[in-house]
Amino acid sequence: MTSKFADQVNLPNTTVYDEEKTQFWSSQQSETSPACFFRPKKSQDVAAAIKICRRTGCPFAAKSGGHAAMAGASNIAGGLTIDFSSLKSIIVSKDRRTVSLGTGNTWLNVYSQLQKEDLAVVGGRVADIGVGGLTLGGGISFFSNLYGWAADNVQSFEVVMASGDIVHASSHQHTDLYWALRGGGNNFGLVTKFEVFSYPLRQGEMWGGNLVYPGAQNASMFRHLAEYTRYGAERDPKSALIMNVVYVQQFDQYICVAQVEYAEPMKDNHTHPAVFDGIFAEPGRVMDTVKSSTLAQIATDFNDANPNGLRESYWTATIEADAELLSDLLELWVKAIDPLRKKVKGYLPVYSLEPIGTPMLKPMARRGGNALGLDDTNPIIIMNPSARWENTEDDKVVVDAYVDWLEKAKAKAEERGLWSDFVYMNYASVKQDPIRSYGKANIERLHNVAKKYDPEGVFQHLQPGYFKL
Repeated sequence: MTSKFADQVNLPNTTVYDEEKTQFWSSQQSETSPACFFRPKKSQDVAAAIKICRRTGCPFAAKSGGHAAMAGASNIAGGLTIDFSSLKSIIVSKDRRTVSLGTGNTWLNVYSQLQKEDLAVVGGRVADIGVGGLTLGGGISFFSNLYGWAADNVQSFEVVMASGDIVHASSHQHTDLYWALRGGGNNFGLVTKFEVFSYPLRQGEMWGGNLVYPGAQNASMFRHLAEYTRYGAERDPKSALIMNVVYVQQFDQYICVAQVEYAEPMKDNHTHPAVFDGIFAEPGRVMDTVKSSTLAQIATDFNDANPNGLRESYWTATIEADAELLSDLLELWVKAIDPLRKKVKGYLPVYSLEPIGTPMLKPMARRGGNALGLDDTNPIIIMNPSARWENTEDDKVVVDAYVDWLEKAKAKAEERGLWSDFVYMNYASVKQDPIRSYGKANIERLHNVAKKYDPEGVFQHLQPGYFKL
């Protein structure tokens, strides 16, 4: 492989190899050392790599943006890491209804280019996240109340199969594979292009930013969140909301951050969409960064809050929208992390809550549906407690705190009949199993698709990272 693709293979003890290792978000991934990195220039190069791995039994991983928290998700110790960063095509169709995206793009690449075309697509909210991982796991967007999740906005996938064949999966061909790729992750093939639907967004202009309040603000803010989840998102689908509680170690205090966005600019920086009236009316705000901006800039602002190079842990759980339960589960989280607040160096725990209302759920049934099993679900809230810290020796205490929170949160929610089994893949911990949450029928269907297209289990055994069937 090194002879045929000499300019595309990077070996250990070289400058490029060392640079490649730094291009992962979490230090757990950066600390992993593959036998080499391979940068394909076209889909046929990916096919060649898969054939070689299959013949030699070489384990491999595939990296789109490298924005996963767990080791082995898109990098592999002692194997071949396929880095898609050279596959960065962005091609607008002649009728401007779709855009073809190479898997190596980050969302900032995509938004910056489409801004010139007065277009946008349903994609990630953090600039450096890759097109591939986000889309195959579901993909919540600023525009999801208007158009659904990223996975439900793919017209077709170009996929390199275990055989090395390159196929196109859509609602008209390889329809079973098309269904499975919408939420099924990396279990079926390596996607090299996504043909996604595009939508008008003049010069990329929209509105958004952060509203920061002291303390957890759990009672009043969670009432606004529950109300928005049940009614607000449907009332104004141009809106988007994330609620966060953050512990700031430097000041030894909690803050509540409401991230609000809107799919068009405001007339001036002193107005806001009526759907957010309750949040803006909350007293005691200490910071307000909301303004009319561009999609690319807002994604960059989100990125600045997610720097590379730290140890990361992501977790997720799902409940129905209930303000009292939200407050109780926040209290459990505060108790779980309290012993770590001053002991763990560089500790930044964040408790994020994302409303998934009817406008996001309805599109999941389109074009044959997706694998997530949410298309007939009531409005829900996805909880995403996470943490970042500096030192390896603190790994166990951080992870144990979140395991403790998850066990108690599930018990509390089940007591009230408000627990959902759904585990969102893009936020899941290595200790969680999102695919098991998709429902018995969908799990069986996913296994059947894998057996049909990958009968030898190449993507189960040779690509062991991330969440497998």
